[in-house]
Amino acid sequence: MSFKISIQNPFEQQEHITENANASIALQLFEEIDWATIAQEMYHREDEVIHYLYYYEIASEVYGAKRTLTITPDFDAPNEASVFITRYEYPDNAKPGKYLDYEIHNSHYAFAKDCITAFTANNQQFLTEHFEAPRAQNINSGGCFKKVFIGFLVCCIALIAFTHFIIGWNHVHTHISNLKAYIVASESNAADDVSEPGVDTATNIDYATVAPQVLLDTIYWKRQIEKGEFVPEEVRAAYEIAIRYDFSQLQTGDERPNSEEAESAILYRYKEDVKQLLERDKAHIRIGKCYKAELQNGANGEETARVTAMICAFDKKGNNLGNIQMPLDIAYDFVQYASDPGTWYITDLSQTIPYDYELNKNKY
Repeated sequence: MSFKISIQNPFEQQEHITENANASIALQLFEEIDWATIAQEMYHREDEVIHYLYYYEIASEVYGAKRTLTITPDFDAPNEASVFITRYEYPDNAKPGKYLDYEIHNSHYAFAKDCITAFTANNQQFLTEHFEAPRAQNINSGGCFKKVFIGFLVCCIALIAFTHFIIGWNHVHTHISNLKAYIVASESNAADDVSEPGVDTATNIDYATVAPQVLLDTIYWKRQIEKGEFVPEEVRAAYEIAIRYDFSQLQTGDERPNSEEAESAILYRYKEDVKQLLERDKAHIRIGKCYKAELQNGANGEETARVTAMICAFDKKGNNLGNIQMPLDIAYDFVQYASDPGTWYITDLSQTIPYDYELNKNKY
């Protein structure tokens, strides 16, 4: 049996993919990853990090049934113990075409290796004991009522996830415009492919047609697609552009607002509308990774600094509240003017940036 290995390095845009690997190579590739050193490098080279969520993934497919084992670090600081989140996804025998998954937190390195060995050996007893049986037990423990309740809860979570990651709370018009931009870009690429057969449109994006925005959470939607869940065609098109988008020209901004300055800028813009939202949820604004943006001299005068960044609201317990609701958006350009040095203001996005997994890491 052969396996597909995908390894995401936090400092590289694309995954390292090894096709048709045997069991020995699959385990060797995992053992070659120096997780502790990567954690150290991420800590000291934070400005160079592209993907905060990095992982090792092994997949196999037999008669159209795909099984996937994903191992991701479950520690944030370089001095923390090396523990992992081990996630196993497998076909639902009761519903062909659907997939189930179960993940174990605080897994030690030895257990992660045992999982890979069991996966490559098709050791169903091990996989059932550690993943499938615990999942079934969790679902069945509450009886019929709990099954119905969990089903309802899952639907609610799926709806909330769809609203948050794609539509945005009450930002329907903005995000529909963004999706239209994606569709235009996709159609443009397809037309170019017909008129110029020698151009590889799979690796070329007409960036001029993609409106400035925060691209999709590719990790979330990759899971939805692989699990066979319903994903609208517009979202699939957005996903394809997001995973191929070239962010190599983005640079981290040296001059940037802190979270308090970001919140002050937002409150200055929206005043009582956002102030009441924050007070209602006892929340404060946090700003994510800031990217340098081109200075623009307009009606407000000469600019001295401009960065683009995602923002989120967090309550006192550290729970991520997203952008709560309109008028608060998920990202802005933050600007300083020569006429008012030291004060940050917000304005519309001027460039496209990747989804900020570090800012939203508590969601995974």
